[in-house]
Order: sequence, then C-alpha cells, then structure tokens
Amino acid sequence: MKKILILVCLLSMAVFTRAYNNTYAVIVAVADYKNFSYFDGDLQYTVNDAKCFYNFLRSKKGGSVPASNIVYLTDANASKANIIAKGKALFSKAKKNDRVIFYFSGHGDRGCFLPYDAGSSSDSFLFFSEVKSIFRSSESDTKLLFADACFSGSMKANQSKEIKASLKKEAKASSKTNIAVMMSCRGNETSMESSELQQGVFTYYLIKGLGGLANSDGNKYVTIKELYYYVYKKTTAKAASMGSRQTPELFGKFDLRLIVANE
Repeated sequence: MKKILILVCLLSMAVFTRAYNNTYAVIVAVADYKNFSYFDGDLQYTVNDAKCFYNFLRSKKGGSVPASNIVYLTDANASKANIIAKGKALFSKAKKNDRVIFYFSGHGDRGCFLPYDAGSSSDSFLFFSEVKSIFRSSESDTKLLFADACFSGSMKANQSKEIKASLKKEAKASSKTNIAVMMSCRGNETSMESSELQQGVFTYYLIKGLGGLANSDGNKYVTIKELYYYVYKKTTAKAASMGSRQTPELFGKFDLRLIVANE
C-alpha cells in the first residue's frame, strides 16, 4: 500500500495538463513611431518579432490558434486607444477555462510601454496599470504576458497596491489560476535587437523555446519553468556576446508546471 501511495504522489507531481481550452491573444509591435524618426527612436525588428510570434500561435505547436482569436496590431494600428479598446474586446470573449496572452515588442520605459502615438505627454504612454486593466476584462484563469521592451522588468517593482490586491484576488478565486509575466530584461536594463537574428534577442529565444528547444525533460510539453530557464540562459549569453547585459525576468502567481506549448 505504501508503494502505491508513493507512486500516486509521484504521478500527481509529474503530470500537469494544460489549464486552458481556447487561446485569445493580443500581439502588439511598433517599429515606425509617429513621433520618432528612423535615425532617432525607430526600431528595426519589432514587427518581425510580432509576425514570428503570430505565426507560432497559428502553428500546431502554438496551439493552432484561429486568426479570429488574435488581435494583431503593428505600427500605426498600435495606438494606445486601439490597443486598449481591441484588447479588452477580445479578452472579454475568453471564458474561465480559456487562456489569454498579451505580447508587446517596442520601446519601453519605467512603468510603461510606448505605443505608436507615444509623445511628450505621459498620457500617451501605455502604463502597466492599463495593461492590467486589459487582462482584467477577461475571466480567464490562465493569463500570460510577454514583453520585449527596455526596462520592462520595472513592472514588478512598480506594481501599485491596487494591482497587487487585484492579482491576489484573482489568484484566490481559483486554485487553477495562473498569471505569469515574462519580461525581456530587468527594470534597469535595455533590450537588444540583433541584425544577425533579425529579431529582438529575447523574442528570438522565446519562440525557439516555445517551439521545443526549452523542453529539457524530453516529454511532449514545454512548461513555464522550462521556458524561462531556456530564455534566461540564451538571452543573457547572447547579450553578453554583444557587449551588453540583458536579464529576462519571470514573476506572477502560477504553477511552475504550467504548460505553455506542445512539442
């Protein structure tokens, strides 16, 4: 009997089925900013990042997500108002057992992302609190945020008491709740683009990891823990080879066995 109980416990620890039915994703990228120029502020590979992430979600490994379940906003379409309005409209469709993903590639600053129409006024910035409001429009138990932007890790440091309370409330509402945030760098670091990779360094390895290279135990799934270890190792090494320092961060409230992709 003791051996049987031990086996049951081991199996329960090893197996963690995916915690969602359908996936809804908002993908945002800005390269050609309204108020920046090619020589002063515009980026090179952010739209390519978004395209690659979109293609991954549409693939079998990414869950074969229907195009109708994805809001894809780049450059002029990625204004602050558009991101918030279309993001909330899409995420509101997600049910409790669905998954929602918000992906951003572009400029970032401490406490915010920079949408297409970012200007001199702080009102034009997409603050992390506003990104949280997009997520709160969904009753989904599984919420993922990936961002390839400078200073993006400052989201962890800049969480207001109201946002922290909201996260705790959501997590307490269901034992199945998974809220995971993976940022490309720490709050005091910048994110690198690579002409060799033709992408942001973080996003390149994020997609490679989701595609199966992060699957360290050889089963058919990539967990959030496996993904982070892979992206952390690869991104820090690549940034160092470019003479920079970039340290991806993972935080939130989630089971480390949460499946984020099928191999």
